[in-house]
Amino acid sequence: MRRRFSRTFDEQDHRYRDRWLVSYADLVTLLLALFIVMYAASDKERASKIVEGMSTMSTGGNGILPGNATEKTDREKFEEALMANPVLLQKAKMRQTKDGLVISLSEAGFFAPGEAVIDTQADSVIATIAESVKGAPAKIRIEGHTDSTPISNARYPSNWELSTARAASVLMRLTEKGIEPERLSAAGYGGFQPVADNATPEGRAQNRRVDVVIIGR
Repeated sequence: MRRRFSRTFDEQDHRYRDRWLVSYADLVTLLLALFIVMYAASDKERASKIVEGMSTMSTGGNGILPGNATEKTDREKFEEALMANPVLLQKAKMRQTKDGLVISLSEAGFFAPGEAVIDTQADSVIATIAESVKGAPAKIRIEGHTDSTPISNARYPSNWELSTARAASVLMRLTEKGIEPERLSAAGYGGFQPVADNATPEGRAQNRRVDVVIIGR
């Protein structure tokens, strides 16, 4: 009985005696970490590079390394170039929609009232559009719009016909400038898709337009 008790006590005592190794290993690990930090702090040049690198990453604001940043797509570059074109900025209005980029050509400067023949002075604007979209694969929809004032003459019995004829005139001029016909389509909306209030002369003037829609969104 005494021998078995003595054997059990010796085994437990041996197990308890080894526990100091755990604390010793923790101490050695902490000392190693301390020495590494002290060594890094002593090398000012290396520390400066580390701080500079961390500052560059933090100023990005998106948590993404510069090498992983997403580049602009060809379409985004194409649209940005169009929106920065000085001729279009001066002669047209541009806006982004769910369908794509819209280049809006107002009646004033492009068409005589009640007519669908393009003014010769507007030819440079259409030529600029054609040259800008010639190398892009995007489809182009030409949309004719009028105000809400009814029209009825020998040539155009309603705003539907007038808006469609104006869209077709722009489409044909684009094909003459080298745009592939299969990329183009035309539609007339009359006065049913206004962008301004038809109750004022200014609003009606904005609604009388032809929109060149660069489809792609």
